[in-house]
Amino acid sequence: MKRIVVLIIASLLVIGLVLPGCEAADDFDQYITLGIAGPMGMAQGTHHMYGAEMARDEINDGGAGGVDVGGTIYGIKLVKIDTNEILNPSGADGVTAMSANIDNVDFVLGGFRTEAVAVYREVAMEAEKIFMNCGAATGALQFSVVTNHADYKYWFKATPLNEIFLGESNTKLLSMITAAVQMATGNSTWHPTVAIIAEDAIWTKISRDGLYQKLLAKGWLCSGAGLWLVNPVAAVGGMGIVLAGINAVTPNKPNMIFTIMSGPCGVTYGDMVGTFANLEDVLTVGINVEAQRQEYPSVAKYAEGMIFLDSWAPGVNITDTTAAFTSAYVTKTGEWPIYTAATYEAILQLVDNIETANSLVTDTLIPVIEASTRVGTSGKSGYYPLWDGSTTGANPFGAGQVPALNQTQVLDLYPWLPDAVYSPDGINKVAWTYNSSDWTMAPHTTHDLVYGTEWVTGVASQWQWNGTALVKTCIWPQVLQPALPSDMPTWLAVLGAGVINATTLYSLQAAGLWDQYGWYNFAYDGTVAPDLTDWITWLIISGQV
Repeated sequence: MKRIVVLIIASLLVIGLVLPGCEAADDFDQYITLGIAGPMGMAQGTHHMYGAEMARDEINDGGAGGVDVGGTIYGIKLVKIDTNEILNPSGADGVTAMSANIDNVDFVLGGFRTEAVAVYREVAMEAEKIFMNCGAATGALQFSVVTNHADYKYWFKATPLNEIFLGESNTKLLSMITAAVQMATGNSTWHPTVAIIAEDAIWTKISRDGLYQKLLAKGWLCSGAGLWLVNPVAAVGGMGIVLAGINAVTPNKPNMIFTIMSGPCGVTYGDMVGTFANLEDVLTVGINVEAQRQEYPSVAKYAEGMIFLDSWAPGVNITDTTAAFTSAYVTKTGEWPIYTAATYEAILQLVDNIETANSLVTDTLIPVIEASTRVGTSGKSGYYPLWDGSTTGANPFGAGQVPALNQTQVLDLYPWLPDAVYSPDGINKVAWTYNSSDWTMAPHTTHDLVYGTEWVTGVASQWQWNGTALVKTCIWPQVLQPALPSDMPTWLAVLGAGVINATTLYSLQAAGLWDQYGWYNFAYDGTVAPDLTDWITWLIISGQV
């Protein structure tokens, strides 16, 4: 009889049944619990979770073996917080979900749509929980740290770059494409004729207005409105109205559509744009988060040739850790990471900061996070520092003065600037000098990501046909001037030698290759040239070049 009882108990243990009052043994005695907040019914929130799960598994099960805090080893646990913020941008669902979970988490990561994030993050701020923003670009969210540091010191950006810097990268991308057409056709004065479609959302306002003004000043906008707004969740009806409006433009029809989209409308756009007679051959460039997804060509008929800002691209090694991350991500999920998967990096950074501080105490952690830098899978990340309380510069968006970085802070982030030379007019060359109005908050805002070639730039991808299928391919940054250096130290040495004249220097600045954030005449390992053959052929045949 005893033998039978023993066999029964052994069998229960083998098949994993737990007797009343007993629990399966944990790998760790204590856990750090992370709330992952996002629109979990959408790709943006799904990839928040994918990235977080990868980081958790790497920390708990990989070589890290947990988080060491004063000799106590903690594991990582995740709590999903479904904010439903794409479908309900009011933030009400986010507040409900965050309130239900905030007492059970130690930190929060995630967020996507600014309108909702601005509301539900208040739950975390009131609870004094550090919140790593992994999705909302709007710089105003970070500016709250400047205006009310006591209440918002818990708020940090993990991804993406703010909307002003996204606009900077978009402008460089546009310059690259323009230069490629000019070179291919021998027409040095050619420029695109552009229609802008932007989400009717807070995060696009500065980007879309800035781009509109730049193109208007250049004379590059198409006839008509020039800028069209669309609902982030626009279906066929809403998108159809916008595309029909652009299709009807006359006489100055667009040959390029510049998109600024992060929501599901990006799929609707890609599935409809080519159904309009005057738009089937236009080139799409800009921001389309949905286009970053591996399955995008299967849901968007007109994906081929589309160009968009991205965080990672297949076969591209931004740093030594990029390939391992992207390979593991695809193996785990069967999908390519979109930018919200940067929860992976944010968690690894947070763990580094916890172990550096040797503490889980919020007030101990905050200054450590503020001073931290990390080389991750998409580049070197760091934060713009605290405002010194006195330095100001001219408001880039209106009258008056606004907070700015001081000279010491600028040179801590961009130490190569004293060796930089610029041309303001194509006639004269001047050495870099500090001007506080060049370093205002925004965009160089406390707790926001540092931008530049020695930091994080992002990449741009294109859906290219490889003879069998459409493949997401990295096309920017790009070496546009092969005769010039492709790294910052060599470029600075060339500048110091004085062999670059003012006219050339001015043209390099106009082409987006040289500015106060770095030297962009470089390519990551795995970057290829943009495929513009069909588009340029159409431009020539239709007499547009």
